Amino acid sequence: MEQISNASKKLKTAHDNIERDYKAQIDKFSSKEEDLLTRLSDLDKRKLENAEANGNVDAADDDVVEIIAGGKIIAAKRSTLTQLKGTRFEALFSGRWDKVLQRDSNGRIFLDVNPKCFQAIVDYLNEMTISSEENPPNPPSVDDDHTHILRYQLELFGLLDEAPAVELPDNNIIKDEG
Repeated sequence: MEQISNASKKLKTAHDNIERDYKAQIDKFSSKEEDLLTRLSDLDKRKLENAEANGNVDAADDDVVEIIAGGKIIAAKRSTLTQLKGTRFEALFSGRWDKVLQRDSNGRIFLDVNPKCFQAIVDYLNEMTISSEENPPNPPSVDDDHTHILRYQLELFGLLDEAPAVELPDNNIIKDEG
């Protein structure tokens, strides 16, 4: 009987130790969660302050954004342009920078980029909005003469990791003879 009593005491001690450790972990995670929520709140506050200072706080997903890219007028819904969160493309068209973006005389956002490549990017984003995850759109593409420019624009806008690989054409200028 004494063995059962000792085993019961050991079991209770082990249980209490596990409970104590569990509570310590919960407290630790709760503290980290609080810190993260505070940081997120601070970031949201700074984002709003930036929008108030540099952009349009009333920017909405349904807004039609007009862009003049390399002389070509391109219009798209803000939600289409901002769907890839965390990219420079999303930040550019989020509305947070509307007051500081260069514009043409008609108020369109002016981008000095290749119009064919920029249109390919917008077309790809538009296809993403209407495609399913099971059947995603093909990556943005242009003719072989512009593929390297498309790749640079994808990189410039922070979309290179978001869009499936864009293949560069063979380069006939430099050949490895060895």
